[in-house]
Formats: sequence, C-alpha cells, structure tokens
Amino acid sequence: MFRGLQVTGREIFQVLREKHGKGFEDFIEEKVYPLAGDVMYEDFGLDTAKLKEVSKDVDIIVNGAATTNFYERYDVSFDTNVLGAKQICAFANKCTKLKMLLHVSTAYVCGEQEGLILEKPFMMGDTLREGTHLDIESELNLIKHTQMELKANCATDKAQRKTMKELGLKRARRFGWPNTYVFTKAMGEMLLGHLRGDLPVVIIRPSIITSILKEPLPGWMEGVR
Repeated sequence: MFRGLQVTGREIFQVLREKHGKGFEDFIEEKVYPLAGDVMYEDFGLDTAKLKEVSKDVDIIVNGAATTNFYERYDVSFDTNVLGAKQICAFANKCTKLKMLLHVSTAYVCGEQEGLILEKPFMMGDTLREGTHLDIESELNLIKHTQMELKANCATDKAQRKTMKELGLKRARRFGWPNTYVFTKAMGEMLLGHLRGDLPVVIIRPSIITSILKEPLPGWMEGVR
C-alpha cells in the first residue's frame, strides 16, 4: 500500500484526483492490483496461488521490463532481457482470456545497419554478422561457465562486474551488435518468437520512450532523462 501511495501521489494522477475527489483511492483500488514480481525468476517469484488467480483475469500484457544499460553485465542483461521474455511468454500461456501480449523492444536491435531497414522478425540463430550463427542456449552456458570460473578463482565483486561487462560486449560485437543491451533485446525477440506458439504477440521497436506529448500532462516524464 505504501508503494502504491508513492505512485498515485504523483502529479500524473492529478487529473484523476480532481475527477474522483474523495473516491479517488477507492477507484484506484478497484482498477489496480500491484504485485511485486521479477521477470528474472520463474513465475516472477510470485506465490503460485496468487499467480493462478491473476492469470484468470488478464487479457492484455504489456512487457516493458528490461535493463536498458548499454554496457550492463552480461549475466544481468541476459537474465532480464532474454530469459525475462521467456518468463513473460510462460505466464501469457496461462492467461485464458489473453487477447494480446505486447512486447516492448528497441529499434536498435537492427544494430548499425544503414539504408532502408525493413521491420522483420528475428528467427532463432539470426545475427547481424555474415558467417556467424547465434545459439542462445550456448550463450547461457557460457555465462554459467564464466560465473563458475570467477567463483573458483575467488574473484572480487569488482573483478566479476568487469569480466561480465566485457564478456557481454565481446559476444555482442562477435555477432554484429554494438552493445550488450541491443544484443540481449534481439535475443529476447528471438526467444519470444520461438516460444509464442498461438499466442497473439505484438513486438514494437521504439527508438526511445520519452515524455508525454499531450494528455494528461504535456512534457511529463519520470525516470531516465
């Protein structure tokens, strides 16, 4: 509830506060059901019974969960942007009323290609560098192997961060992507496309998500600036 008040107390909700007056909190409570989950974990780390209850009512999923740090640790970026898409897909398959799964990707999955770039989906194994083939399972195994080596060598936290960041950049550039962020977002698209089955999936690739154009507060934004 405290976290909910932190969010609904912000200026973006002022229009609704003015409209509903004293009934604002009741209105929000009726419309919003916040759950603290994490896409890095199976079932988002939520209680099975609670997840089952939610899945009965969900008809639209908007997945914007991601780490957008261009040079994030490879393991962190992979867990969130790649395996996170897998967890979202698994949850979507449990939603009996689902009409759409909207996955927010990025225009920069196209890398540094020039000229006319068509909007076409990535297939498993696709890369941006001719003569290479990407195996997502092998990338996961590489991450696990590197983690084990770092642990066996008693690497410091600083050394672990440095190694995992460098690994992400190295793998991204091997396959033609400029940084870890866009590389893992591309793999997330591949995995989602591979696992979707009959799910009604839409993938959007905005260049950037920024401030509100007009309604309800022109120019309003929060978070990364």
